[in-house]
Amino acid sequence: MARIKFLLAFFAMLICAGGVAGAYFFWKKFAQPELAVTRHISGASGSTFVRPDLGKRHFDDAVSLIREGELVSARDRLLYLMEYFPESGTFEEARRVVGELNMDLLVSRIPLPGKIEHTVKRGEALVTISNRNKTTIDYIMRANAKTSEFIFPDEVLTVYPLEFSVRISLGGGTLTVMDGEKLFKEYRVVDRNLPSDLRAPVSTTVSEKVAWDGNRPINFTDRNYMNCSKWLRTGRIGLFIRHADSGGGGFAESRPFGIMLEKADLEELFTILRVGSRVDLVK
Repeated sequence: MARIKFLLAFFAMLICAGGVAGAYFFWKKFAQPELAVTRHISGASGSTFVRPDLGKRHFDDAVSLIREGELVSARDRLLYLMEYFPESGTFEEARRVVGELNMDLLVSRIPLPGKIEHTVKRGEALVTISNRNKTTIDYIMRANAKTSEFIFPDEVLTVYPLEFSVRISLGGGTLTVMDGEKLFKEYRVVDRNLPSDLRAPVSTTVSEKVAWDGNRPINFTDRNYMNCSKWLRTGRIGLFIRHADSGGGGFAESRPFGIMLEKADLEELFTILRVGSRVDLVK
């Protein structure tokens, strides 16, 4: 009987020793390395866990695609990043690059859904072509590297339907162009001067596109059109979109009403917005 008790005690000790050895193995193999990695990520204090930037990989992939000339794929990768990883440290830069890529793709010969090649027929003019294709004269001229209004029968022109909307954020200091529900490009508002009775929110449309050379209005057939001052009038009194260093443009006030952008940004906006494009002013 005593021998049996001794054997049972011996086996119990073996089991305990095996358990201790197993726990030690698990600690050395799995727990200790994981703890070391956690401490390394958390920093010296060990109090804050720093999450990895899951969006950075997509940003780096997009940069590689840009270098390879795959602009559409790069743009789509950045849009994916912005949708699913808004907390990424690369989000704001991705937003900026998306705008640059969208503009480059729009005015290039790179195929896009909706972009077509229009063959000029005898008797056609830029005005009729732009109206029929829901685009702008400025877009046709820029996308086809034209410096004058002259077109010729059988000439092939790139055209694209421009159906953008604009959201001006007073608090954010931004003017955002949207293509449906997707970001097209965002611009920085450098100054603003709005009537005291014009308060957000406001929904309106572009009512007129105006070009001035000195104190005289001109159109795209004028030789000075490419370098003139341009601005957009909306359906709300006092809500213009201008470039920041614009003068009176036919008006006597020293500081004209409007939302002011950099001149190059206003030129782009003038190119892609049509009369009737929606404009929303928000707080």
